[in-house]
Amino acid sequence: MVKFAILGFGSRGQMFGSIIKDDNDAKLVAIADPVENNRERGKTAYGLTEEQCFKTADEFFKQGEICDAVFICSQDSQHYDMVIKAMHLGYDVCLEKPAAVTIEQCESIRDVANQLGRKVVLTHIMRYTPFYSCIKNLIATGALGDIVTINQTENIAYWHFALSYVRGPWRKMEDSTPTIIAKCCHDLDIFMWLMNKKCTAVSSFGKLFHFRPENAPEGSAYYCVDCSPEVREKCLYNSYKIYPERMKRGVVGGTARFIGRDIVEVIDNKEDVISKCAYHAGNNAIDNQVVNLCFEDGSTAHLTMTAFSDDCYRTVKIHGTKGEVYGNFDEGILYYTPFGQKTVKIDTNSKEYNSLGVNLSGGHGGGDTYLYYDFKNYIIGKSQSIARTTIDQSIESHVVGFKAEESRKNGGVLIKIGE
Repeated sequence: MVKFAILGFGSRGQMFGSIIKDDNDAKLVAIADPVENNRERGKTAYGLTEEQCFKTADEFFKQGEICDAVFICSQDSQHYDMVIKAMHLGYDVCLEKPAAVTIEQCESIRDVANQLGRKVVLTHIMRYTPFYSCIKNLIATGALGDIVTINQTENIAYWHFALSYVRGPWRKMEDSTPTIIAKCCHDLDIFMWLMNKKCTAVSSFGKLFHFRPENAPEGSAYYCVDCSPEVREKCLYNSYKIYPERMKRGVVGGTARFIGRDIVEVIDNKEDVISKCAYHAGNNAIDNQVVNLCFEDGSTAHLTMTAFSDDCYRTVKIHGTKGEVYGNFDEGILYYTPFGQKTVKIDTNSKEYNSLGVNLSGGHGGGDTYLYYDFKNYIIGKSQSIARTTIDQSIESHVVGFKAEESRKNGGVLIKIGE
């Protein structure tokens, strides 16, 4: 029986909690979270006692080593302190992305893990999905030849961006991480994994394009409660509509803290940033960014991150010297074309690719569940999956992300990696 603790029991922490609960060979023995409703949920939904629910991570750490490994699912700025303390206490760690808020902290986590011999896995869950695992296998078998370029678009969705990056925990980059890392370190990790070679240079352009005071609807107020019904009705980001509507579909964008509370009352009382107009929220998270990567053999990759889509989805196109493959991640369908031959449609939703039979419509295309079981296998010494990444490999994509932000802030200047 593998025993786990979860530090940060919001939406991500509770998601991993539910996977542990369904695993007969594992047990959740402790959680830590400052939000009372989240701790109460640990007791009512996961059977924990009062003594197993801690208000802070430090209270948990004072107990010493009481389980086999910890999941760290707290806010970005809290990751570094928690993972360092956990490793020194003897814990292996599954660390929510991004690893930390600076390159120096990321590299320190890597170095401490190597010095202490700890197993640390970042939640780069996209590489664990049947969709991307199928692409990796196509590359590994030589079906595409040498990879020349990869193009990927991360469509965040207008409502998701508003929840998470305008009125949510990641709205101010100085309090979390640059948006390209907070949201797209998955995508950068996919590039590094599929290419399997060193990135030598990066450039990037982007800005906060839309969510600024000058773009507020005519007649709008600083707070939603003060807007007239007519203005509110026409606004895509009306808090009275977007929060109750999206929370009915599941917790997203840091909304776990509102479980058990009257969301309308929160908005009425102006007590939280969600009550503010989306154009006056004081955020600086980038809503539109492109990143270009050059690899050691001259191959390239391009990432587009945009807030302006109707829903959340990724599209990817990979060009090789012998073939190409295209797909929409949410659909789970790939179109593989060997040059000079007919296109083959690959349904990665089928049992052939979904060996665990997990629900691919939730949990990032099944990636969360696959990552969980691979992490468990890692810490108990079982064989690894094709997707497993070491802390050394994971930090490489983080470095690329921080360098991309450096380029963006300097007008898109080319930044060499490793110099």
